[in-house]
Amino acid sequence: MNIKRRDVLKMVGAGAAIAGSGTLLGGIARAQSKDPLKIGFISSLTGAQAPLGQPMLVGAQIAVDQVNQAGGVNGRKIELVIRDDKAKPADATVAARELAGSGVNLQMGVVSSAVALALTAMLEQEKAVLITCAAHSDKLTKENFNRHYFRVTDNPYMKLRFMARAVAERYGAVSRWSGLIPDHEYGRTTWNCFEEGLLQYYPSVAKKEPQIVQALKTQYGATDYRNVIGSAMGLAADGFFVSVYGGDAVTLFKQAQPYGFFKKAKVVIDSANEFVVAKAMKQELPEMWVGTHWYAGAFEDLPLSNAVLKEHIKRTNDPYPTGWVGEGHAAVMAYVKAVQEAGSTETQAVIRALESVTFDTVCGPRYFRKEDHQAIKPVLMYRLRGSKTASAGFDVLEYIKMPGKDFVDPPTPGKPLSFRFVKV
Repeated sequence: MNIKRRDVLKMVGAGAAIAGSGTLLGGIARAQSKDPLKIGFISSLTGAQAPLGQPMLVGAQIAVDQVNQAGGVNGRKIELVIRDDKAKPADATVAARELAGSGVNLQMGVVSSAVALALTAMLEQEKAVLITCAAHSDKLTKENFNRHYFRVTDNPYMKLRFMARAVAERYGAVSRWSGLIPDHEYGRTTWNCFEEGLLQYYPSVAKKEPQIVQALKTQYGATDYRNVIGSAMGLAADGFFVSVYGGDAVTLFKQAQPYGFFKKAKVVIDSANEFVVAKAMKQELPEMWVGTHWYAGAFEDLPLSNAVLKEHIKRTNDPYPTGWVGEGHAAVMAYVKAVQEAGSTETQAVIRALESVTFDTVCGPRYFRKEDHQAIKPVLMYRLRGSKTASAGFDVLEYIKMPGKDFVDPPTPGKPLSFRFVKV
């Protein structure tokens, strides 16, 4: 794709909301250093969670190239310094310390909540900043909150309460719910948030009380889910929430097919696997609603979203980028805007700027709440089904999009997430 300089400035929009001379062109004029602005990218690029980490990297690289073609940040080109954490906290902390020690104090990425929690514990000591694109543990912005940490994506409370409300509106007759969740921080958090939404919205929207059956827990990295699937078949539930993710989710759904699981389940809600399972199962994909961080079809009115989609197709020949592409892109754009605003890459200056700026993304303008550094953005999901005629092997039947601010939890840094309806 041939992107002209003026088009990139319009698409990226990184400087448009900065007062005075804080635009990309203004930044070039006052540049004092020609050294590259290095951003450390730490994420899962191999292993079971690579289907999340690799698209995240593609999105970050697209953002870097767009900004560099527009002249860089304050006259400095951006350079990504990439590390594979393999979804292992020990590998991630080694990488983060090595990056910080070499002067790369602005870091981003991360799929696993366990990795993110390990990194936040060392950020202040290493004088580093971390923007995560996928780690969803509520602890990160609650009891374990650290001013050096920011979450650029939605959190489970806002996304899953939204999904529960949409379910209550569309499928009010399906009121018996259970879940298949990974037995770790992310799995427990997602189930609690979805259950909270069911208990809140079914009485007011569907005009009935939901019946909640205890969720079944799976092991991270499992290769055989037949026992869990067999147990699910015996539950008195006709709606199922699934937050098993990445390669694990592909294995789970493929093994569930011959058991008749998708005939038993009148509605399946997949919390956030995006197109990962659909691309693996193709025409065999059963109909399900899937949470996403970005779907280009829902933002066709945004030039930046269209530009990133076009560039993604050029680089990957894939017209269905996952939302992690958008979140990787958004994290870079957040740093771009913050460094422009701060006029510096010094850690505390960047933190203060991140707390105050609004930055352009593929989902529209976004900002971090100053109190807890949770990003406020739209929440959305789409309905997918395998297809024998579609070129991709599946169809996007429809999508639902709502403002994330309508579902987000109150900022309570230093305190655990509290629920109104769920007992935890």
